[in-house]
Amino acid sequence: MFGFNGIHKEVTISMFQAMPRRDQDIVMQDLYDKGYNGKEIAKFFQLSEASVYNRINAHRGRTGNLTGNLSEK
Repeated sequence: MFGFNGIHKEVTISMFQAMPRRDQDIVMQDLYDKGYNGKEIAKFFQLSEASVYNRINAHRGRTGNLTGNLSEK
């Protein structure tokens, strides 16, 4: 009844929406750095693809290092 995509996705989106914008940007940057593209991130968080790309640094390179992202902000 409670599939991973159902309740887990709803909780994740609710937590994301409750975060300050700066923290949302850090989460999206980390996902991008780990190899997810803007379209995938936008679809999951119910945002436009343009909004995602406006809020991340797509030209920085994909480090996969969240700690590095935090220190840059």
